[in-house]
Amino acid sequence: MTIGTSLQHSLAQKHFTRLDTEISSLQSQISSGKADPRSSVDPVRALNMSAAQDQKSLLEQFSLNLETIDRRLSLSDTMLGEVGNILNRFSEIAIRGATASVTDSEREALRIEAVELRDNLVRLAQARDDTGRALFGGYQTQGDAFSDDGVNVEYVGDTGRHTLRVSENTMLATSLHGQEVFMEIETGGPGGTETRDIFSIVEDTLNTLTLGGGSRIVAAGAADELRFQPNGAAGQYTMTIEGPSGSATITAPYMASSPDALRDAINAASATTGVSAVIDPTDPTALRLSGAGDINLSNLQIEGGGARQTKQVSIVPMTGGVEGDHMVLVPESMSSSAQIDAIKNAIEHIADQRAEVGAIQQVGERQSSALDNRIEMVERALAGYEGLDIAAALTELQALMMNREAAQQTYAKISGRTLFDFLG
Repeated sequence: MTIGTSLQHSLAQKHFTRLDTEISSLQSQISSGKADPRSSVDPVRALNMSAAQDQKSLLEQFSLNLETIDRRLSLSDTMLGEVGNILNRFSEIAIRGATASVTDSEREALRIEAVELRDNLVRLAQARDDTGRALFGGYQTQGDAFSDDGVNVEYVGDTGRHTLRVSENTMLATSLHGQEVFMEIETGGPGGTETRDIFSIVEDTLNTLTLGGGSRIVAAGAADELRFQPNGAAGQYTMTIEGPSGSATITAPYMASSPDALRDAINAASATTGVSAVIDPTDPTALRLSGAGDINLSNLQIEGGGARQTKQVSIVPMTGGVEGDHMVLVPESMSSSAQIDAIKNAIEHIADQRAEVGAIQQVGERQSSALDNRIEMVERALAGYEGLDIAAALTELQALMMNREAAQQTYAKISGRTLFDFLG
């Protein structure tokens, strides 16, 4: 078979180009210290490298999730710390407001401060993280976690804990939800333990700071006659009446426009208590209670209807038709002392919530340490797959360069021969 000069030159050029490419590639690998990652060079190594890189990417995502968790939990801890400080101040205000010696001007100053603290408390409950997501909204992180009409605060989030994955089989909460933090305070009540929310406790404390609020009592009485005037709260009234003849517990519905049922219930027990009731001639929403001796009212409970702040009764002693000192009869759970105890329970509850946040952070720290170790192991494996045997590569490079030089010399000799050299 005869090979023409043109074909000979073409084949030689392709060979030299291939040698140059291999030499250049090897020089680049030696310069970077990394082996050629192409699967065509070493399929098994390329497969192992791909798996290791995927594992590293996954672990790095877990690490980023842990950073997000730590930021949100740290912010939660800060917010709960501020909530605790506000409640501590509320406790001081409630104790001072319950003191009989406090003046009206002092009580008003305490109320102004308490209103500002109440608004700050709501702002803390509505806190958002650095991405603008509600901190205490559960899974509902886009909108507000609470609604506030200025008096009542309602939780509008859900009871899910926002979580992120920190390992193949572990999820960690990024924060607590508002229901468990603000709306589930265990406090004492007339029927035993009851569940309250922080905001209603605060609102009740504000009510004790109104003028006359410091006289909110759970038992009130007068000699011979008193005016009994509910504060607009319609509902089922239960109370103990002790009169000249004895005591009885009465229960009856009350409506401001029609106090007849409550009047009739009191009169039904008149034979036992010695106390009778009529509709007050100066106010059809009130009752006049009378008896030949002391009249005492206690154990007031108002079920249903009306806001908490309306669930109280004004008691005014009437002596010869002349009004005496005004008193405010309230259920046990709404007395000044009950509010002080409720705030104490709220402070303890918030401390427990902060402890839970700290416990989650500790789990996150341990998980972060484990992730760092795993990432280090994967990086070592990748270094092994990507690493280049420099000595072997240099030997191979030297061999390639020698082959290229020999081929070039051979090609130069062959291509320089002519027909006359053979005819010589």
